[in-house]
Amino acid sequence: MATFAKPENALKRAGELINVGQHLDALMALHSLITSRRYRAWQKPLENIMFKYVELCVVLRKGRFAKDGLIQYRIVCQQVNVNSLEEVIKHFMHLATEKAESARNQAQALDEALDVEDLEADKRPEDLMLSYVSGEKGKDRSDRELVTPWFKFLWETYRTVLEILRNNSKLEALYAMTAHRAFQFCKQYKRTTEFRRLCEIIRNHLANLNKYRDQRDRPDLSAPESLQLYLDTRFEQLKIATELELWQEAFRSVEDIHALMCMVKKTPKASLMVIYYAKLTEIFWISGSHLYHAYAWLKLFSLQKSFNKNLSQKDLQMIASSVVLAALSVVPFDHTHGGSHAELENDKERNLRMANLINFNLDPKHDNREMLSRLTLLSELVSKGVMSCATPEVKDLFHVLEHEFLPLDIAARVQPLLGKISKLGGKLATASSVPEVQLSKYLLSLEKLATLRLLQQVSQVYQTITIESLSRMIPFFNFSVVEKISVDAVKHNFINMKVDHMKGAVLFGSV
Repeated sequence: MATFAKPENALKRAGELINVGQHLDALMALHSLITSRRYRAWQKPLENIMFKYVELCVVLRKGRFAKDGLIQYRIVCQQVNVNSLEEVIKHFMHLATEKAESARNQAQALDEALDVEDLEADKRPEDLMLSYVSGEKGKDRSDRELVTPWFKFLWETYRTVLEILRNNSKLEALYAMTAHRAFQFCKQYKRTTEFRRLCEIIRNHLANLNKYRDQRDRPDLSAPESLQLYLDTRFEQLKIATELELWQEAFRSVEDIHALMCMVKKTPKASLMVIYYAKLTEIFWISGSHLYHAYAWLKLFSLQKSFNKNLSQKDLQMIASSVVLAALSVVPFDHTHGGSHAELENDKERNLRMANLINFNLDPKHDNREMLSRLTLLSELVSKGVMSCATPEVKDLFHVLEHEFLPLDIAARVQPLLGKISKLGGKLATASSVPEVQLSKYLLSLEKLATLRLLQQVSQVYQTITIESLSRMIPFFNFSVVEKISVDAVKHNFINMKVDHMKGAVLFGSV
């Protein structure tokens, strides 16, 4: 490849080659200049060359050439003119996005065009065979050939830019911006596979940052600006994970945020912690971890009450009601009762891990089941003023289920209260970070609790009762469901009962 006395000559030569349709030769001409050792000092013509270079890389979809050129340009200008590198990278991402959008607009059926599970995978053999056998290509395959290559290139662009910008204090703002744009790309086009990869890439970048502490221009996470950028990126990751309903990735994002907080030994500002606990309530509810779900709601209530000066009384009431119902939804017996030593150790480790995530300090040397339990949680509802803020229906329900002894009337008292509670909820006007409150989602758990309380209280009054009579007392479920609920309660020593189907009776013994 010819060498050039001045950078401007290479740009002129590239322009001539482009005019005669030789785009690849133009790219090679610019590539030879960019990688040449003669031009290691930054000058304005180099920036113009880089603009043209990334344009050619996008037109020809040469991602590796783009990466190579940008790495060389970073070496040239990161100590002298970082803004120039920023402008080139922004231009590169803009062009790649523009091309992908243009291809998308040309395709008339985007859903079919982007029906690709993995943007990094090659064509499957069956797809190639089908394209050869078919005399006429289907519209969806035409769309796929038009759109998918550009979206693959756009995804490769994000990966390339993140790799070039990683762990550099002078480029961390641009790194954060690129990560946010990549998250939005995954959200907009529902790219779950790429989102998981993106989270892993960012996770590895932070791990390398801690591993290589003597690296030049290494970001200082103790600096407030740097820490804020890293936290904002993780919180965006958490938001997108929950919106895509990737709950495992959302949980890992929560662990990433917690690890970052532990690393710098600083708690983020209250507005971010509200998002943190709001997302935790969703994750724990989906995973069926009702105890941790309730503790996350309790933390959310405390933060909103302490820091949200604009919080209306109605919204505070909704949040408090959610805390109380979340606590009541926790089963009233210990699931680890009678478990093996290995099960108890696993449960202890899990308790410690979850307690750390919700910032509830436990001593790993002691048995923590009593410290992080339903009983402790219910006592905290009173001591922290949650109960006093809840709606009257929720207060009444709590009193009936936890304090009154009504073996024959408990269902009749609970049912109308549940009917009223199911209609409560909605968007919170003065707490935008908190998810929409829908108290109706707790109904099934509350009906199960009412059934358990009824069985518990009836067992203290009767030794035997007919299945028919007991079924009439429990309007929430048919008897087969009541049986399933009671099996777990008997297993964990909450009640002592047997069902005799031959006699059509339920037998109670001493608890």
